This record gives sequence, structure tokens and C-alpha cells, in this order.
Amino acid sequence: MEKNLLIAGKELPAGTDFASGASFQGRKTMITKETAEDLEITPPNDVKCLSWNRSSALSARTMVLSSLNEFGNIDEAVLFFDETWLASKYGETLNPSESIKVLEELIASYQYLTMELISRITKKNIYAADNSAAEKSKKTVKLIFLYKSNPSECDGITSSSARAANNLSSPLVAAAANAFKAYAENIAASLVNNTEITPVLVSCEPSNDLATKDSALAVWLCEYIDQIDQLKKGLSPKQKVAWVKAGAKSPGGFSFF
Repeated sequence: MEKNLLIAGKELPAGTDFASGASFQGRKTMITKETAEDLEITPPNDVKCLSWNRSSALSARTMVLSSLNEFGNIDEAVLFFDETWLASKYGETLNPSESIKVLEELIASYQYLTMELISRITKKNIYAADNSAAEKSKKTVKLIFLYKSNPSECDGITSSSARAANNLSSPLVAAAANAFKAYAENIAASLVNNTEITPVLVSCEPSNDLATKDSALAVWLCEYIDQIDQLKKGLSPKQKVAWVKAGAKSPGGFSFF
């Protein structure tokens, strides 16, 4: 059955491969796009895109409402923090202006969007009134926090392998990455008893085979989520707050690789 997926955090054109992989897995896909006026963006086939002003809470609300108007409902939402990609875009200098930009666009943005998603999903009656409780449990909306890590400047000093990296995360980006992880973990903890939303935390380290190909990462993630839907009892509270390594077996024990 086709599912409706919203992807935010790795905008087109950088997010093209991830969106294509998700679409290949039977997702009707909506993804955020870069807002630069001089940048031409052509979404992959069957993928729709929309603008997201990261520093605006109103933009987060508009984006969620636009997705709901387009799809009718959201089955899955991926909040994607690709630290390597973001390290190339933010935090090259340490000054008040850059600090404010990172605070708004790499920390507050994900929090605005998460709160808007939770609010809209909770309020919206997605399921038919005559659905059984068992059917509802299978169809809970998946709120997915996807974190692709990158070595920091500190790692470049303490780790010989990190020292070879061409694109170390600045102090601002490294701090934003840790804020994303802490926020994701604690949002997941707040949702462990929620009957409408299932949180899923996914991490992908640079050494992971899936780290270099977003299309393969998206395929694995969609298959992993499909397997969660097949679980008889759903995820346990501990599973909901634990980070799953990309490429891991599903909670039901089925291995994709």
C-alpha cells in the first residue's frame, strides 16, 4: 500500500537521491527545497517539493498544512540532519551573526517542525471511525529522526581517522548536531505511550556502507519502517528511544543486508 512521506532537512537538490529512493519504495514523497532564487530545482519523477524557511515557525506550519492538503494525511515524516552536508553550508566563521543563523536554522527549525507535526497529527482524525484498535496500531504515523554524523574539529585532533576528513564540523555545527540528537531522544521519550505517533531514531556514521548513497539509505529506511508495521505488538518503549544503526535488522529480526 502506498504511503505519504514528508522529508525535511536535506533540501533539493542535495536531497534528490534520498527522495528518489523513497519514491522507488512506494512512497508519495514531498521534500523541502533550497530557496535560493538563482538555483534551478527539478524534483525527481513523482516527487513534489515545497519551500521551508527554517528560521520561521510559521513556515513550518505552512509546510505541514501544505503536505496535508496535498496528501490528505502524512504516514511518515523524516527529519534529516546530514551533518556532513550541513558542515559544508554553515558555521565557517565564529561570530554572533553566524551563531544566530545556526541557532535558528539548525536547531530551532527542527523543533518548530516537530511540534507542528505532532500537533497536526494528534488533532487530525486520520483513521476511519470503524477501524479496530489493532488496525490503528499498525497505522501509527512514523516520526523519524535521521542523523548522519560527521567528525568535528575536536575529533580531528583526537582521532587519526577523523583527521583525514576534508570537511570537519565547526563548533557551531557540531553543537547543533548534538542538540538534534538530544532533542530527538527526548521527543521519542515523550511519545512512547502515544497511540497515534511512533518515533524512530536512526543514525548513520561515515563508516557505514549506506552513508555515501542516500538512495540506498532511503530504500533501507522504508523497508525498515514497513517491517515495523508488521510487528504484532509494535515497538517497546526502549526500542523507541534507542538509535538504530542504518542497515540494521528490523525489530522483527529480518535482515535487509
